[in-house]
Amino acid sequence: MDCKTVMAPIKTSICTDELAGVVIDFMVEKHMGLVPVIEPDGKFAGLISGDSLMGHMLPKSLAAMHPTHNLSYLSETPDEMLERLEDIRDRPIGEFIDRDVEVAGPDTPLIDALMLIKNKQYVVPVVDHDQKLIGAISFFSVLYALNKNYDRDEVQKAKEHAREERKKDDSQ
Repeated sequence: MDCKTVMAPIKTSICTDELAGVVIDFMVEKHMGLVPVIEPDGKFAGLISGDSLMGHMLPKSLAAMHPTHNLSYLSETPDEMLERLEDIRDRPIGEFIDRDVEVAGPDTPLIDALMLIKNKQYVVPVVDHDQKLIGAISFFSVLYALNKNYDRDEVQKAKEHAREERKKDDSQ
């Protein structure tokens, strides 16, 4: 099995010159913690993660350190965290992406992508011979591909229908 068999096609591209606020909103709306990012010419640039953005919500003194526990003496309010996140909303997302990312080609054996996922690269971008982003593989896209009863397009249509129904209910 190869990567093109299981990859999720990229339908919406996030570009390095997009503002971080737009990308944060996109991540929240789509429930995505890791998003592939492209250059303006369409070539793959890197990944933006919730983890990298989360670091900007911490006080600067903590962001430089790497404490793992016993921080209960700090009293952070949601407003303080939100204020720090708001400070980056007008900056290009290209400033925050991880560019050191392994990619796969459409004909790359799936086992190679699975090893990247196992080694904590949770999304494997799939690029064509021109390095243009064409899809991505995650644990979930592999599960979907293995489940022959799963139809990605039908699930997407059902999600869109549910969203439209919620909008109708909210407007009434």
